[in-house]
Amino acid sequence: MEIKGKNALVTGGAIRIGKAISSELAKHGVNIALHYHSSIDSAIALKPELESEGIRVELFQQDLSETEALPAFFSHIIETFGQIDILINNAGIYPRDRLKNLKIDTLEALFGINLYAPLVLMREFAKQIPEDGHGKIINIIDAKIFKHDPETFMYRLSKVALLEATKLAAMELAPNITVNAISPGLMMSLAGYEHLDMQAVAERRVPLKILGSGEIVAQNLIHILKQDFMTGNNIILDGGEFI
Repeated sequence: MEIKGKNALVTGGAIRIGKAISSELAKHGVNIALHYHSSIDSAIALKPELESEGIRVELFQQDLSETEALPAFFSHIIETFGQIDILINNAGIYPRDRLKNLKIDTLEALFGINLYAPLVLMREFAKQIPEDGHGKIINIIDAKIFKHDPETFMYRLSKVALLEATKLAAMELAPNITVNAISPGLMMSLAGYEHLDMQAVAERRVPLKILGSGEIVAQNLIHILKQDFMTGNNIILDGGEFI
């Protein structure tokens, strides 16, 4: 697909990896429907930066855990842009939980944002692609799912499910829509852990001894978007940590 001039929805597109994705899309001439939940200051600050690349940027606020509201949310975006050609399901939450301390309210929010929202948005996205049109979906997963660790039990479960949904959707939505995934490894400190020396962590855990970045994710995302013979795949960007 020639992506210049296309319209993309990026969930969680104002911060962290989402911000890097939005910035890279802008550099390639892609107009952006920038979703945020609570990061309004970051979204407002990022908007003119992206627009400086000569693209259109519109901000859309939505709590993705409110699953029933997502069709109306997507319809509002369609009314603004006419059609969304690219869907990037990036937004996610990362609770540290184990099965023994599982809380139902946490579970509902986790699966709502990490799994149900991408599913509903993929459905709504597919519905608005014309029969003779083409679309691209990329789901951001996590390389951590390739190592079993109960410390983040439910988070991993939600991301494993999203990876399977990626493969199933790829089969169902072909040939008009490709569906792929990216699984980032060690990229940056988690919220609340900014004090950690992440390069030191990478040197202990990553065979390549370097830390990844949102920019690396974004560059690989552009590669996927430009491919028309790739669907149902997952690119793992972990520096070899989970070989």
